[in-house]
Amino acid sequence: MSFIEDVKDYLQRVHDSKDVQEPTPPILLEPEWIRAETLRLLERLESKSPEPRSRSAHTKTYLQWMAGERAVGFADILATLLQESFLAGASRTEIEDYVRLAIAKRIGLKERAATLTRDLELEHLSEQAWAESDSPVGGPDDWHSIPDYAREIRATRVVRDRVELTPIGNVLLALTGRDAVQWLLNVEAAQSTGPDDDWRLSRGAAERLLKSPRFVEEPGYWRIVDHGLSWSTLRRLRALGLLQVVDEMALEEDETDLFGYELLEPGIRALEVLLTPNGTPFSVLAATLSQDEALAALEGSSGRALPEASLNTSAMATARQARLVAHEIRNALIPAQVALSSLYGALGGSSAETELTRLRPRIDPGINRVLKFVNDLLKTSELATRPPEAFNLFRAVVDAKSSISTTLGIGVSGSMDLPSVLGYRERFVLAVVNLLRNAEQVGAKNVDITVTLEDDSQNLLLLVDDDGPGVSVEHRERIFQRGVTLRTGGAGEGLALVKEVIEFELRGKIACVDKPGGGARFQMRLPVAERSLR
Repeated sequence: MSFIEDVKDYLQRVHDSKDVQEPTPPILLEPEWIRAETLRLLERLESKSPEPRSRSAHTKTYLQWMAGERAVGFADILATLLQESFLAGASRTEIEDYVRLAIAKRIGLKERAATLTRDLELEHLSEQAWAESDSPVGGPDDWHSIPDYAREIRATRVVRDRVELTPIGNVLLALTGRDAVQWLLNVEAAQSTGPDDDWRLSRGAAERLLKSPRFVEEPGYWRIVDHGLSWSTLRRLRALGLLQVVDEMALEEDETDLFGYELLEPGIRALEVLLTPNGTPFSVLAATLSQDEALAALEGSSGRALPEASLNTSAMATARQARLVAHEIRNALIPAQVALSSLYGALGGSSAETELTRLRPRIDPGINRVLKFVNDLLKTSELATRPPEAFNLFRAVVDAKSSISTTLGIGVSGSMDLPSVLGYRERFVLAVVNLLRNAEQVGAKNVDITVTLEDDSQNLLLLVDDDGPGVSVEHRERIFQRGVTLRTGGAGEGLALVKEVIEFELRGKIACVDKPGGGARFQMRLPVAERSLR
C-alpha cells in the first residue's frame, strides 16, 4: 500500500477498535553515540589492515558511512529490526553491542556474533537496513512509524493508555486521493515547528522546494540540511508521490556519487495550493483542529480533564460560521449568475455586444472561482463538525417523505432490515426532499422510491422514479452541475446538492437514466457501511 493508504488503514483500525493500545516505542540509539562508534571502528579498520589502506579507498569507506548521516540511518533502522527479531525486550546495551558488531562487519572488520544463527540473522537484518539507508531519501520508509506519525500530527490521541481518533484523523478518513494528500500537507504546515521538524513539512520548507524543485549534491557536503529541508520530510513527500529521488553515479576517476531530489508535477501543484496567500478551507480547518488538539494536550498535561463536548468547540464554531458565510455568498451569486446569462442572451446582436464580449472573460471566471471556493468551504465545514455515522437508509427515506408538504403521491418500498450506509443522515434526508421538490416543480404527480440490497451485498440501490416530462439524454449529466437548471426561475442548486451528498458524503454514485414508461429516474448506488446499524 501507499503511505497515505497505510496511514488511513491504521486510523480505520483505531476507529473500529475500542482496544487499540499505545504501542511501546522501540529503543532508539543516540546519533552522537552512533557517529562516535562508527569513527572508532573506521580507525580500527585503518590500523588493522595487513597493508596500509590507500587514501582513496579509506576515504570512500568513510564517505559511505559518514556522508549524509548514513551511519545514523543504518543504525536506527537496524536497531528497530533487531528489536523485532531476537532482541525483543533487550536492554539498550545489548542493542548497542549488536549494532556496533554489524557496523564492524560491514566495513570489513572480522568479528562474529556469539552463535552462527545470530550471526546469520544479523547479516540478514544488516543487509535490509543497509538497503533502506541507501540514500537520505532513497530507501523504503519504515512503516512501523505510522502510529508515531499519526500521534505526532494529532490524528490520534492517547487517553488512559488507549489510542483514540481525533477530528483530524476523522477528516482524513473521509477524504480520498489528492484531497487526502492535501489535507495531510495542511495539517503538517499548521503544526510544524520549523524546517528541522522531521514529522511535519513547514511552509518555509515548501517555499524552498518550489524555489529549488530539483537539487543534486555530492557526498561529503550534504547541503540539504543547510538548504532548510529535513531528510525525513523529503522521504515522506516521496512516499506521497510528490517527489522523486535523484540517484546518479558518475563513474569517473574519483567515483563521485550524486544524491538529491526532484519535485514532481503533482508535488508542485500541491505545494502551490498549500501556500495560497489567503489560505483555503482546508488550511483554515487544519489550523483550527490543530489548535483544539493542542489545547486538549495542554489540559491533559496539567492534570485537568477537558470535557469531551468542549474539544471541538472552536472547530464547530468555525464550521458554522463558514457555512453561514458560504450560503450567503452563494445565495447572492447564483441569482446574479442566472441574471447575467439572461442578459448575455438579450444583448446578443445589439450595439453593446462588442463591449460585452470584451468583458465577459473577466466576469464569468471570477464568479465561477468564487462559487468553487464557497462550495469547497461548505464541504470542508461539514467535515469539521463530526465524523460520518452509520444510519438506516430506508428509515431516512421514510422521514424525508414525512417531512415534505406536497400534493405528490409518494410510494416507498424497501425493508427496515436493510444494512446501513455511512454519512450525515440529515443531509441525506434533505437530498431526498430536493429530489421530491424537483419532481413536483417539473409537473410530476407521482413518485415511487425503492430501496434494495444488490446481490453482492456491498451496495444499496436507491431508485427515485417520477411521472413527469423526464430529462433528455443531452441534459442528464448537466443537471447535476451547480447553476444549471432546465426550469424557468430555477437556481440550479437542488440537484447539485443531491450529487454532493450522494457522491462526496456517502461515497456513492448518482445518475439520471431511462425510466420505463416515461418520466425521470434517479438511480443511486450507495456502499454499505462496514459496521451496519440495523
